[in-house]
Amino acid sequence: MKLIRLESTDSHYNMAFEQWCLTHLCPDELYFYLWRNAPAVIIGENQDAEAEVNLHYLKENGIALARRVTGGGAVYHDLQNLNYSFVGKAADPALMVEALRKLGVPAELTGRNDIFVEGRKVSGYARRMEAGNLLVHGTLMYDVDLDVLTRALDTPVSKLNRKGVQSVRSRVTNLKQYLPGIGSVEALKDALLECFPCECERVLSESELAEIDALNRTVFSTEAWVLHRER
Repeated sequence: MKLIRLESTDSHYNMAFEQWCLTHLCPDELYFYLWRNAPAVIIGENQDAEAEVNLHYLKENGIALARRVTGGGAVYHDLQNLNYSFVGKAADPALMVEALRKLGVPAELTGRNDIFVEGRKVSGYARRMEAGNLLVHGTLMYDVDLDVLTRALDTPVSKLNRKGVQSVRSRVTNLKQYLPGIGSVEALKDALLECFPCECERVLSESELAEIDALNRTVFSTEAWVLHRER
């Protein structure tokens, strides 16, 4: 396994970064990286933003909207959420479940592309196969603001009330309570890196980073892609 470092917290750039990795990295190798986004809602490849997201709430609260290249539903990220990505033919969410168990978290895979702990969701993941390569990525909610999460993903027609917030809280939970020896999301990142046997680091060149910048500028940060999935 080869480690990649991604320090950006810009959701549009990070979506471009993943697409570049999927189409440029060797599928016979397994690559891994951890990353975070500033507050943002990330919608699935084919989702209708207006039907899935409270766009007015996002605008009022400075929350970005981005579209990823994988399917699945809309998810809320903030800096207390840690994302993971595996790229390569051997990419598998079970790798993350195994790492969480090493840290003492009784994590389990479900059939709905989720990772659960004691009956509640702590992670959602998605896959994409392209040009013989596989991307598996997902969230790890360390200490996410669940009230903001709920309101950001609530469309105006559903008229969210306090009962709706409580309902979400009953289905999802944060990892923080299961990691008493890990006091921050940064410490969780460090602990997870210790769990993976990365043999070396894949450092992107200046020209490769320029390609990602261009992909972000011309596709992933554009309204045509984010709102209408055009490229």
